[in-house]
Amino acid sequence: MITRQERALRNAVILLAVAALVLGGLLFWSLRAMAILKGGTVEGDSPDIATAGGQPVTERQWMDELRKKHGDEVLLGMLNHIVVGMEAKALGISVTDDEVDQQLQLNMSGYESEEQYYAQMQSELGLSREEVREETVYRLTLQRVATAGIMISEADIDNYLAQNAERFIPKKQLQLSIIEAENYEEAEQIMDRLEQGEDFAALARELSTDEESGKHGGKIGMLEEDDPFWPEELLNTAAGLNPGDIAGPLATEDGYAVIRLEQVITPAAPATVDIRKQVREELALEKAAPLQQVEKELREKYHTAIYIDNSLQD
Repeated sequence: MITRQERALRNAVILLAVAALVLGGLLFWSLRAMAILKGGTVEGDSPDIATAGGQPVTERQWMDELRKKHGDEVLLGMLNHIVVGMEAKALGISVTDDEVDQQLQLNMSGYESEEQYYAQMQSELGLSREEVREETVYRLTLQRVATAGIMISEADIDNYLAQNAERFIPKKQLQLSIIEAENYEEAEQIMDRLEQGEDFAALARELSTDEESGKHGGKIGMLEEDDPFWPEELLNTAAGLNPGDIAGPLATEDGYAVIRLEQVITPAAPATVDIRKQVREELALEKAAPLQQVEKELREKYHTAIYIDNSLQD
């Protein structure tokens, strides 16, 4: 299940992950290759891993095909991990578990639950929980390396906060379920059936014109009270409900809807020190070279050599 907000967040995460590694379904190959780089061995010469009509597919054939199609990106990603790690060690840069946890919580914003976030990462990128965490550590480390030596003054932070104060005001998060209909009359009929005691989730599965939310009983996850992907009237109505209340018909982009408020969460305001730290890091990143350029420069600094195709160095 994914809402319109989640689709946008998912796309951002995908682009970020592609810039970092382009792993996806290639993790098995890359982990084996990393083992070889570290002096590890792979048991067996080339066992059969599949058959079709009695014709075998060997592990070597599979690995060769992966290398031809995606090996460039995986190899560069592996080398980037190595050189960024070297530079971080040289600069005394490290990332704490708490910082990783905070970044993951930020990444999960807009998802109904932690489980849904990790399920999405698994289905879209082929990344397990552990691998998502590893990539988060890498990304934070790369950002720290890229911004090393860049100074941001307290006045710079003060100016940014003065111009963007509303950004750090906690916003209500509304957990909603929805039944979408093609027109006002159909939405009215849904309201009538709900008022007669019929189950919301069952009606969503039966009647909702939005197939994605309908198959999940109408659940669309958490929305911020000013989410730009949803009509203002719908969000304002939802914000005025108590958990369990139903409202509708409400105009949507594709017709009309009936909503039920499941839960309201008002996040605690972040500590001032945390806000200033976040702003400092963001302003430093704005002044830093693009991260892909930093990776390229580090590969050059640490004399990376690629023997299969020198064009990868470009």
